[in-house]
Amino acid sequence: MGREWRRKGILALVCTALYWVDVPYRATFFDIPAQGSLAHLHAGWLFAVAMLYRDRASLAVCIAAAFASWATRVALIEGGGVVVYFGGALSYALTYAGLRAASRWLVPPTRQPFVFAARDLPGFALAGMLAYPAAVAAFAGLYVGPYAGPVVAANEAAQVLFAKLFGVLVVSLPVIVLGTHEARGRAAADGAPSMPWTLLLVGIGAPAVALRIAPADSPIADALLASFTDYRLLVAALLVLAAKRCSLRFSMTVLVLAEFLFVWALARNAGPKTLLDTALLMRFAIECVIALWLVLALLLFGYERDAAAQRHQRASLHDPLSDLPNLSALRRRCAGDALPPLGFILLDRSESILAGLGLRAQAELSRWIANLLRDIGRTYDVGTGHLVVVLHGDLHGDAARAAWDAVLSRLHEGEFLWLERPVRVLPYLGIAADEAAEGFDARIARASDAAMEARDRGELRPLHAGARDGREALSTHGRSLQVSTNALARIRAGEIELYCQPLVALSGHAADSGAHGEILCRLQDEFGRLLLPEEFLRELQDDRRMAELDLAVVRALDRWLRRHDDARVPISRISVNLGGQSLASLSFARELLALVDDFAVAPGVLCFEVTETAAITHASDAIALLDALRERGCCIAIDDFGIGYQSFERLKQIPANVIKIDGSFVRDLARDARDLATVRAIVTVARAYGAETVAEWVENEQTLVLLRELGVDWAQGFHLARPRPIDELLLAKNGAATTG
Repeated sequence: MGREWRRKGILALVCTALYWVDVPYRATFFDIPAQGSLAHLHAGWLFAVAMLYRDRASLAVCIAAAFASWATRVALIEGGGVVVYFGGALSYALTYAGLRAASRWLVPPTRQPFVFAARDLPGFALAGMLAYPAAVAAFAGLYVGPYAGPVVAANEAAQVLFAKLFGVLVVSLPVIVLGTHEARGRAAADGAPSMPWTLLLVGIGAPAVALRIAPADSPIADALLASFTDYRLLVAALLVLAAKRCSLRFSMTVLVLAEFLFVWALARNAGPKTLLDTALLMRFAIECVIALWLVLALLLFGYERDAAAQRHQRASLHDPLSDLPNLSALRRRCAGDALPPLGFILLDRSESILAGLGLRAQAELSRWIANLLRDIGRTYDVGTGHLVVVLHGDLHGDAARAAWDAVLSRLHEGEFLWLERPVRVLPYLGIAADEAAEGFDARIARASDAAMEARDRGELRPLHAGARDGREALSTHGRSLQVSTNALARIRAGEIELYCQPLVALSGHAADSGAHGEILCRLQDEFGRLLLPEEFLRELQDDRRMAELDLAVVRALDRWLRRHDDARVPISRISVNLGGQSLASLSFARELLALVDDFAVAPGVLCFEVTETAAITHASDAIALLDALRERGCCIAIDDFGIGYQSFERLKQIPANVIKIDGSFVRDLARDARDLATVRAIVTVARAYGAETVAEWVENEQTLVLLRELGVDWAQGFHLARPRPIDELLLAKNGAATTG
C-alpha cells in the first residue's frame, strides 16, 4: 500500500512540474490579441496517466495536483473571484470524468495487460487530439460566455483548444507507447509501468530550462528554432530513422524533444509583428500530428512485425499443445559439429491416454516428464507419446549410462496424476550414440527403432542401439501396420466371413428347441486365405479399430438373418462379442442400439458378450450401454469370468444374464482341485444372481461330466463342436447341430 501511494505521489509531482512549464506566445484570435502558454503539458500527462493506470486514485491525485497548481497561479498571478475558482473546479472534475470514460473505451478490461499497437492510433488520436481538447475548450467558452460575451468566449476557447492539443501532442502518445511496451518486458513490482524519467528530463526538462535561461530576444536561440521549423521535414525523417534503428526509450525521448522544440519555436516566432492566428496554428498542429503519426506508425508496425516473426519462430520450435521444444528445435540443437547422444522415450499407453483422457492430459503428461527430467537433460516433444532427451553436459562412459538409467528409473518411479487420479506410464528408452559418420536423421531413427525394440522385448532398462539396431522391430511393426490396414479395408467393405460355435445344454432347464451359438468372424487376406482372429485382432486393438469390427459383425449377422429368414433353423439365442473399445465409444453405443431396434430377429434372441476386464475398465460406459440393451430385451453375458480381482463385486453393477467361466479354470478341471473349487463357487454365485453359466474350453469327456455334476448350464469347446461357417450350422438344409 505504501509503495502504491508513493507512486501516486510521484505522478502528482510530475503533473505539478509540467503545469509550471510554460511555452509563452502571443496570438490573435477573433481580432483579440491574446497571450498565454501554447502547450499545457500537464494536460498531456493527465491523458497518459488515465490510459496507463487503471485505478481511479492515480488519475484523481494528478487532477488534484493540476487543480492546486491552477488555483495557486490564479491566486498569485492572475487573480479571480469565486466564479473563477468554481469554474476551474468544475472544469477539472469534468476532465476527470471524461478521461475515465475515454480510458474505459480505449483500454477495456479485456486488453489487460495493455500494449499500445498500431491499430490503437486512430482511437487515441480521436480521443486525445480531438475530443479531449475540444471538450475542455467548449466548456471554457460556455462558462466564460455569459459574463464576458461571445467574442471573448470564442477567444478563450481557441486558446484552451490549442494549449490542450499541443500538450497532448508533446507528451501523451510517446509516454503511453513507452510505458506499455516497457511494462510488457520489465514491469514494476505492482505491475504498473515504470516512470519515464529519461523522456521527461531530457525531452522536456532540459530544453525547458535552457530556453528559459536564454534571453527572450536571443538571436542565436531564435535562429536555431527557426531552422528547426524550416527543416521540419528533415527532422521528421531523422525521427523515423531513430525509431527504426534505436531503442524505444531513445526514440520516444527524441520524439518528445523534437515536438517540444517545434512548439517552442512556433511560440517564440509569435512576436508583436507576427501574431499567430487560428489558421496558422491549425496548420502547424496538423503538421505535428502527421509527424507524430508517421513516426509512431512506422515504429509500431516494425515492433509488431518483429513480434510476429518471433512468435512464428517460437511456434515453429515448440509443440502447440505441450509447449515443449519440438523436432525442429531438436534438429536445430543438433546442427553443430558434435552430434549428441539421443534418448528416445516411447510411452506405450499414449494412445490410450489420448483416447481416454484427451489432448490436455497427453500434453500435461509430456510437460510432467520434461519437468521430471529437467536436471538430467532437455526434453523434446516429437510426437504423441514420443519424446527425445538430450543430456546436460558432455557425458561419456559410466556417467552417461548412469544418467540414462536415471531417466528411465524416474519415469518408472514417478506418479503422473490427472484430475487427482494416478495414470500409469509405461516408458521404454532407446539410445543412439557413437556413430561418427552418422547424421541427425539416422541417429534419431536408430534411437526410435531401439525404443520400439525395447517395447517389444519388454525391456526395463535403456536399450542402446547397436548391432541390433531395431530393424527387426521396425519390420515387425511394418507387418503389423499392413495387417491392420488390410483388415480394416475388408471390414469397411463388408467382407466378413461369419462362423458359429455351438453351445450344448448340460442341465435340463437350459435346454430348449432352438439353436444356441456364438458368432465368430474370419477375414480374408489379399491372397484369399482366411485369417483367424488371433492374426488381426491385436493389430486392430492397437489401432483402436475394434468398434468398427464389432459393428461390422453385427451388421453382417443382421444381413445373413434377413437373407435366410425362411431357410434357417429356429434360433433361441445367438451371441456376439463386444470389446472394451466398443464399450467406451458413445458413437458405437448409438449405432448398436439403432441396429438392435431394427434387427432381423427379436432382441430376446440376441446375447452380447463382454469380457470382465473390459467391463471393469470402462465401467460407467459399459453399464449404461448394457442397461440399454437389457431394457430392449437382449441377453448380457460376462465372458472370461473369474480372471479379474473384483469378479464377484462387479456382479452387483453389471446386469448379466449369463456368466461364461474362463477357460483357464475349465481346461484342468479334472486335475486341479483349486479350479474345481473356483468353478463350484462361480456356479453358486451365478445362481444367487439368477444368471446361467457357460463353461468354455471343454476339451474332453471327463471335464464335461464334472461340469454336469457342478450344475453348469451350458458347455462350449472343441470336444463338443469346432467353429464352422454359419451356413453349415444354421441353415435347415444342413441340419442343426446346435440345439441342446
